[in-house]
Amino acid sequence: KMRLRVLGCHGGESPSHRATSFLIDDTLVLDAGSLTRGLSVDEQARVDAIFISHSHLDHIRDLALLADNVIAVRKSPVDVYCTDPTANALEQHIFNNLIWPDFTKIPNPTDPEGRPVLRINRVKSGKTTHVGGYAVRMIPVTHPVDCQAMFVSGPTGTLVYSADTGPTDRLWKEINALDDLVAFIYEVSFPNDFAKLADVSGHLTPKMMAKELKKLKTKSDAPILLYHMKPGYHDVLRAQVAELGDARLTLLSPLDQFEL
Repeated sequence: KMRLRVLGCHGGESPSHRATSFLIDDTLVLDAGSLTRGLSVDEQARVDAIFISHSHLDHIRDLALLADNVIAVRKSPVDVYCTDPTANALEQHIFNNLIWPDFTKIPNPTDPEGRPVLRINRVKSGKTTHVGGYAVRMIPVTHPVDCQAMFVSGPTGTLVYSADTGPTDRLWKEINALDDLVAFIYEVSFPNDFAKLADVSGHLTPKMMAKELKKLKTKSDAPILLYHMKPGYHDVLRAQVAELGDARLTLLSPLDQFEL
């Protein structure tokens, strides 16, 4: 089975809320908002591949800390996969020797080949990348910056992670074509009263989410796992999601684990 570990699932941080990061089978990560906060250094060193949906800080922050933690611990690079706009942002604005050392160029002293500890791989949206027994495909969604949903397919089925998105269309066409969906990680960020804010920032309220979910025509009763709740509105969001009466919906919490 696919083991899913929620390292973080919120649209912000507090002592009880963590930014977004999901770990699959100990070695594959989707987004890096709380990657180092959620794992010991030994566990961090076991991560081989990280797929980044977009360049916003709550999804990339711990790439910097991970590189610092595992250099001279790992013997091979950690591969980061993302589209060109996200790769450009990481190279220009994070690993630029100003905000953070450029761990994509510093030789790793424990690598026999002297490679850097972090390796950025540019992938094309819509194309499939094969990593560690999984096939990962990115699909564009609606957000102020280039943002990609992720379809992670393994021996037991496909996990879909929407990433941050407002109302969108292609995502549903791609999901509805699946016959092996095991779980759908979907975003909800702001209470219903903040629909205008959600719309301008490329996010969803519970009412907007419910309207979007009418486009979902899956062939299975896969759970819908909700993430990106803003910490200041978490209780309100919980109540408003409950009011929808959709038994498929579950609000995620940090450190939740699933066997899919």
